[in-house]
Amino acid sequence: EICLCWLAMQCGHPVRWLEDRREQLTANANCREHYYDMTAFTDEKGKILAFDAKASVDTGAYSAYPFTAAIEASQVSAILPGPYDLPVYRCRTVAVASNKTPQLPYRGVARPGCCYAMELMIDAIARKIGIEPYEVRLANLVGPEQMPYDNVTDKHFDSGDYPELLRMAVAAIDLVTVRERQKRGEPDGRLIGLGISVFSEQTAHGTTADGKRRALYEQAFARLTPDGRLDIRVGIQTIGQGLETTLAQVAVECLGINISDVHVRLGDTELSPYSTGAWGSRGMVWAGGAVARACEEIARRVAGIGAALLQTDVASVEVRDGGVYGPEGSISIGDIARSYYLTPADLPGDTDPRGLETTEGYAPDRLTGIHTGSAHATVVAVDPETGSVEILDYVITEDAGTRVNPMIVDGQLYGGAAQGIGTALFEEMPYDSQGQPLASTLADYLLPGATDIPNIRLLHMETPSPYTNFGQKGVGEGGAIGPAGAIANAINDALAPLGVEICQIPVTPRRIIEAIEEQRQ
Repeated sequence: EICLCWLAMQCGHPVRWLEDRREQLTANANCREHYYDMTAFTDEKGKILAFDAKASVDTGAYSAYPFTAAIEASQVSAILPGPYDLPVYRCRTVAVASNKTPQLPYRGVARPGCCYAMELMIDAIARKIGIEPYEVRLANLVGPEQMPYDNVTDKHFDSGDYPELLRMAVAAIDLVTVRERQKRGEPDGRLIGLGISVFSEQTAHGTTADGKRRALYEQAFARLTPDGRLDIRVGIQTIGQGLETTLAQVAVECLGINISDVHVRLGDTELSPYSTGAWGSRGMVWAGGAVARACEEIARRVAGIGAALLQTDVASVEVRDGGVYGPEGSISIGDIARSYYLTPADLPGDTDPRGLETTEGYAPDRLTGIHTGSAHATVVAVDPETGSVEILDYVITEDAGTRVNPMIVDGQLYGGAAQGIGTALFEEMPYDSQGQPLASTLADYLLPGATDIPNIRLLHMETPSPYTNFGQKGVGEGGAIGPAGAIANAINDALAPLGVEICQIPVTPRRIIEAIEEQRQ
């Protein structure tokens, strides 16, 4: 992208980049090729006493600044425990360079692979002991009484109730009814399976390593204009998260003005404060925090001017509902702005000279991240003759803290889950023995269509984070993390009567048929 901008400037003409699907698939980034070898040591009730793992991650051919080729491999060891309380843990991760496409950030970044591996292990423990997988999860999840909690890899869990998220998902999917249906069998011969995944998404984080190559803060500019409107400028760019709306809502919360009077400008490098961009599910925490600080500062200055115009002490006034309210009267924020800009002689001489505009920076109280919790539960039907998989039901329970805009949160979860379904059942970039890519069109690289996405049901828990302005947590990537583990577990649950267990994704019809045939032999 930078080269195109430079070329357009040198030529003095617009420049357009064109690539066909083959070029895009074979030269662009791919990710999530993880291999796990894990051993869990448990008691008779499924409580994990020790956990030993080795992970190998294909990093592709090239490194990309500032992420490096090890962007996924470097995170596996720390992320793999997820929301589970592991007293003894060891993980060795190997990053393997290959002649494949480079590895770059993709929604979830290492977490989908780690969640998939850990959740398959939880179900394997349950099968070995002979109890419900959900009971093994309850025995090992970090409980609310342990919050705040530092896990075995020093991840700091700020808040949440993971066991309750699991209980909500199990109740919504109706575990008892599904088990009864499995016993009865299906008239068409298909096999029914139920799968669960529980995970913690580390959001809005920054590290010392990040600080070596990008700023560990976010900034926002706010200006109250003479007509009483609010101009917000932030460097972060929207990539589908709805920041134009949610950042305006933050301003409304701080100043009480009408949302139609708030104008949010995103990603204008000439006019906006500097930003490191949208990454790490950080938009609402970091940019939202910066906007809140800027608007709170504007509110303080508005309160001072309003108190002067109302001829009362600033301590006795309140900024709300689009105005400043005192003991004996009120004045609108629009009138305050007009007085400041157009009739400054009406104001006292000690009026704040910084005016009604400010740029403020923000970073969370902890740079180790804000942890969002979630549980996914699904019911699938597997045809043992054709290997086809149909998702019959899908439930997500999510704790994203305070939801600034519930509709946008739901949209993020729906979209992420659709991508996760692609990871579980469709998407694959295979190579032949000579290193030639075998998926060069969307006829080979399969994606889920509208008919492949089930009716996803969402349930929410709100456990506000103590480290953010309004208790909000990141939610941009969580929907994509849980599906692979939940769907793979459901397929294995369906195939359990045949003695089949598949530990590779995507779980395609071919892999299902091959696994069944191998077991029969």
